[in-house]
Amino acid sequence: MTAIEWDSRAAAHMWRRHGVTQTEAEEAIDDPEALLLTPDPASRSGKSDRYIGWSSTRAEVLVVIVVRHEGLLYGGNAWPANESHRKLYEGSRHDER
Repeated sequence: MTAIEWDSRAAAHMWRRHGVTQTEAEEAIDDPEALLLTPDPASRSGKSDRYIGWSSTRAEVLVVIVVRHEGLLYGGNAWPANESHRKLYEGSRHDER
């Protein structure tokens, strides 16, 4: 499993707002078919990456935001994918076949 540093406030926000656990977010990042958007197109700073991947625990596609700094990944947020993110994920899986 990918090692991600989670700030306690970020993890608490992710759980409170979206009901997503750190483990579920890490599963989505570790999905071999996860889509990586780098940098995250919604990032204002350009320093974050967006993963769209499958969490087997949730049986759902998640969007996970991480920041890469000095070789480490820092978790920022995660939430269940909306329809457009699910379509991106499904489209990327079909493109690779």
